[in-house]
Amino acid sequence: MTYIVPAFANAYKPLRATPLHCIVAILFLFAACNFFQQPKPVVEDPLELEPVEYHVGYIAQHITADLSDSQELYPLPDGFLENFMKMRAKYEGTRPTIAAEFPDEWGVVLIERLPGGYELYQIQSQNREWVYLVITSGYGTQRFLDMLPVAVNLASQTKDVLETEIWATERAADGTFTVTKKYEWMRSIGNVTQRDYEANPQNFLRTTTVNDQYFINGDHRFERIVIEEIPDYSVVIFYYKEEKPEDWDEIVPMLQSFCEDYELLFEEADDNFDQLPIYDYKLNFITELDITSYTDFVDGVIFIKKGQDLKTVPFGSYERLKIEIMRYFKIVES
Repeated sequence: MTYIVPAFANAYKPLRATPLHCIVAILFLFAACNFFQQPKPVVEDPLELEPVEYHVGYIAQHITADLSDSQELYPLPDGFLENFMKMRAKYEGTRPTIAAEFPDEWGVVLIERLPGGYELYQIQSQNREWVYLVITSGYGTQRFLDMLPVAVNLASQTKDVLETEIWATERAADGTFTVTKKYEWMRSIGNVTQRDYEANPQNFLRTTTVNDQYFINGDHRFERIVIEEIPDYSVVIFYYKEEKPEDWDEIVPMLQSFCEDYELLFEEADDNFDQLPIYDYKLNFITELDITSYTDFVDGVIFIKKGQDLKTVPFGSYERLKIEIMRYFKIVES
C-alpha cells in the first residue's frame, strides 16, 4: 500500500494569480513592446509650414539673363511648374535658334500686381539662362493665361563653330515689351588667309538680329505689335561708335559710288542711332530707323531691304564689303 507523505501534498496544488502578479505582467509586456518597436519618422504638418513671402514690385525696364546672377530665387507655387511646362509646349511664338535643352528647375524673381487682381510673374531658370514672364488670373486661382520668353543667354560649341544667342527685353513707359533677339554663328579662322576670309566672310561669321514688340491686351494676353508696312527701299548704312577708322574716308566714298550705280540708298552714322533718317536721292524723307540694336560692332555696315532679314557685318576692306553688298542685294556686275 502506498502512502502520500502529508508534507508534500501541497506541492501538487496550482498557484493562484494575485492582483499584484497581473500588474507586473502587464508592465513587463508594455516595456517589451516599446523596446522592440521602431520609432516612426516625424512628418511635419504642411499647414504648419511658413508661407513663402514673394517679392512684389514692378518688372524692371531692362530684363536680361545674367549667368553670374547669384540672387536666390523664390520657390514656385504648387502646381506652377507643371502648368508652365504644359503651356510652354504649346507656345507658338519664336523659339531660340540654338537647340538647347529646356531646364526643369525654375524660381520666381518677383510678382507684379496687374489691374483687376491679375498677376505678372517674372520667373527664371536656376541655371540663369532663361527668363519668362507669365500672366495668371491672380491669387486664389492662379489660372495660367499667357507667357512670353523675354531673355535667354545660350551658347553652343561644336568643333570649330561657336554659336551664341542673347535675348534681352526693354519695357517702355507705355507698357510695351521690346524683345531684341541676337544670334551669332562664328567659325574659327585657324590658318585661313586674309584673302580667303574676305572672299567668303559669311563662312566665318553670321549674325542675325530681330526685334519683336508685345503689349498686354484687354484679355490679359501678350499681343504682338504688327509693325507698319516698311517702304520699299534698299539701304546701306555705314556706322562707327567710337573713333572713325583710319581708312574710312577712302573706302566709304568708293562704296557709296558703287551703291549709286545700283540705286542703293546709303547713310553714315556715328551718333543718334535711335533716330537715323533715311532719304532718297532727291532728298525726300522716307523713314526714320532705330539701328541701336543692330550696331553689334565698334564699326560696321548694315544692309536693309524689304522682304529680307537685316544683316550686319564688321567694317573692312573695299573688296570685302563690295562682295557683301553684291551678295545681300543679289547684284551681278555686267
